[in-house]
Amino acid sequence: MSAAKGVFVGQRKDRMGARLLMMLTCIRLAEDFGTTYRVNWFPQGADAPELDHPKELFAQDWLDEHFLTPKEFGALSQNALPIWSFQSDTSPDRLIAHLNAGRSVLVEEGFEVLAFPWEDVETIRPRYRDFIHRVGFTEEIREIMDCADARLSGQGVSAYHIRRGDILNGLPWKHTTWPAKIEPEELYEAHLAKNADKAAIMFSDQPELVFRFQKKFPHLLQMSDIADVSGMTRAKRDFLELYTMSRADQVIAPVISAFSMAAARISGQQRKVFRDVLTEEEISQANERAIQRLQAGLNGFLNTSEAAHIYAKVLTHMNRLHSDDRHEEASDIASRLQDEGADNAFLPLLQALNSFYANKWEEAAEMVEMALLDPNIWPEDHAVARALRAAVLGTQKKRWMATREFSLAFWAKPLRPDVTIFGSRLLFRDQLAFRALPPIDWAVQKSIRRSWFSFNTHVAQLKVIARRPCNFDLILLDWSILSLDERARRLTGNKERLLLLQDGLEAMKNFLPNAESTEQSPEHKSLATILNVHLGRIRSELAIDVAQWVCAQRPDNPLYLKRLSELYEAAGDNSRARLAMADALASDPGNPFLIFAMGCFLERIGAVEQAHQQVLEAADIDDNTAAIQGAAGQLLLRQGEKAKARKYLARAQDLCPKFKRFSNQLKRAGG
Repeated sequence: MSAAKGVFVGQRKDRMGARLLMMLTCIRLAEDFGTTYRVNWFPQGADAPELDHPKELFAQDWLDEHFLTPKEFGALSQNALPIWSFQSDTSPDRLIAHLNAGRSVLVEEGFEVLAFPWEDVETIRPRYRDFIHRVGFTEEIREIMDCADARLSGQGVSAYHIRRGDILNGLPWKHTTWPAKIEPEELYEAHLAKNADKAAIMFSDQPELVFRFQKKFPHLLQMSDIADVSGMTRAKRDFLELYTMSRADQVIAPVISAFSMAAARISGQQRKVFRDVLTEEEISQANERAIQRLQAGLNGFLNTSEAAHIYAKVLTHMNRLHSDDRHEEASDIASRLQDEGADNAFLPLLQALNSFYANKWEEAAEMVEMALLDPNIWPEDHAVARALRAAVLGTQKKRWMATREFSLAFWAKPLRPDVTIFGSRLLFRDQLAFRALPPIDWAVQKSIRRSWFSFNTHVAQLKVIARRPCNFDLILLDWSILSLDERARRLTGNKERLLLLQDGLEAMKNFLPNAESTEQSPEHKSLATILNVHLGRIRSELAIDVAQWVCAQRPDNPLYLKRLSELYEAAGDNSRARLAMADALASDPGNPFLIFAMGCFLERIGAVEQAHQQVLEAADIDDNTAAIQGAAGQLLLRQGEKAKARKYLARAQDLCPKFKRFSNQLKRAGG
């Protein structure tokens, strides 16, 4: 390996499981790409104080070789690219060239075995079994690893991971839901009862739970039956439990758990979730027993917070497809939890949803207000609450207010499934005032759909809309500059999301079987061309001819003029790009979104003074878009005009109080 070759630099801010899997991924990448790897164990914002002393786990000579100082990390990361920036490539050529040029690659993946499109993940996965032995652990750690191998390997053992601990009781974790990380005890009991004659071991960050299970299932082992780790530091215990778990023949755990995922990866297998080991009927019965435990009172739980989290989890079961309406039953449980002192910030939001399903609009609005006023509410839940309030306002025929509220929710968290569901409802029911939003082809948007969400959603989708939801990436395709969410802004570099939009375009005729939805319509041609440009199938220069034809067919539509401007800019013709953007503005004078887009364009081409005038003008017209207000405040702050900057930054913070950048900038401005 050339001394100048770039390296893979791994870092994670969270706990043991994700960090270990990140290191194993770095070992794999370094081997396959002929380089080495380094570890930034202390990234900014790390939230695992128990891992502050890596010498507890790793031998000094190995640390010296692989761990970076902050200065070393700074030097390596200066011209580094994140690993995800190569994951849409169809060959390794660009990654190899990047490494050969002496540039590093940042690796933060800590949940799944990483594979590029040109690789076969199933040939990579088994290799992880050996990678763990390339990590330089201390002799003390290795001795207990050998004990775990001797006791469990090849014995047909099932290992269970039950997550509680910090996400139940720690701040800020307790204040949002973790449906993919928490499972009711009843599911574990169901599988243990089915396999009472087989060896099993349980791991949990809540020891009381393991003791409770052992009373019911005496054959169940715990870590102390393998080795006494009680006097060890948390870092040592966490790793040794993880490694011991990996010696089992199968690992059964919640859907998302870096800890159990890493354990399974170490042994070269996939960990299992309950739908892999229980029937649908067994899972349903277990959920019903969990509901009965909630209804019986809180004595069956560790504390009110655990009860609230289990409640959030079983709501999915209560609201499942084809089930009876159980919102009154769900509402009664939530009310009791609140009466018993459960202070989790997500509870009012869940109760608001119960009221919404029951068409109790005023009660829903009251609960939403309670949720939004709670300083502990998470940014994602804050956006969901606003989207829910928009849906309530829409039902009350307050279209302008509904649209402004939806706008706040969408630009804060445009990829949040609940926001998409409520936004689709507003659009389907003609409850959006389009003038309060940027120029968008709403007829096309209404017809560009996506599949139902199967993840990360509070809302019972079919209780809100009867049709498949819209794919609002179409809005981001043209207006990502208004989004505060960085992942949402990266749409044009995400092949998977672009292909989903293309699939929606091809299926559009199923929703609007008329001339406007045919492949020859300007609307269809415009979108298809833009998608093909971003997918690398045609060059911007070739797309310009189509865009000019579209603009001739729809001369008064500023959206198509803006797209034409962007194609000119991509082709390097800034003068024509500026004229096309000016034409867009002329077709809709005073539109703050177009003015802001013009300001961003002028900034990109170096016309800074004019760009700033446009941004400030947009911010003075539109008072409901945090990105516009924030941009105005930021440019004034850079110019040293703190007093003027405070006005815009304060407004941006009011619009999006969970977005820390605005509050930090406001402090710098003396606000």
